Amino acid sequence: MAFIIFGIVLFICIITVTLVLMKKLSNNDIMLDVTATCNGRNEDNQTIMKIYFMYSIGRVASRRREIIGSIEWSEGWMPVSYNLKENGAYHEERLLFATTEQSYCTFDINAAKAIDEQRRGEGYVVLVLESTTHSNISRAGVVLAVTANMVTYQLSDSTSWHNDVVVN
Repeated sequence: MAFIIFGIVLFICIITVTLVLMKKLSNNDIMLDVTATCNGRNEDNQTIMKIYFMYSIGRVASRRREIIGSIEWSEGWMPVSYNLKENGAYHEERLLFATTEQSYCTFDINAAKAIDEQRRGEGYVVLVLESTTHSNISRAGVVLAVTANMVTYQLSDSTSWHNDVVVN
């Protein structure tokens, strides 16, 4: 009887250790992390926020993959440009075009240049405060649609900030 109980406990321990190791080894395989940083004001005295995003696509695809990014923002803010780390360095900012009626816009990510050997990448979107916001908190969210091997994976994360701190 003791031998059977010992065998069951040993089996449960082996399964638990295996699951913990699998979780630990696969941790951070696929992720998206978004943070906001206030960068002062521009020449038009508009508050500038940079929305940084870091992502990892893990083992999603070893061959062909396409990535489309999207930024959404709170009322009063407007995106002006974005920049991606390509081949290990930031190069030139690209303009984003949005109207006051829009609350999101998309941008292309060249997966061949923007993803490093560890299958990670990063970039940022620049937002400016175009009109006074009546809310105490603003937010911005980034969504990445990664299409690999004819399957699309969607990563999303958002960040928020207190307007009293960045506007004054």
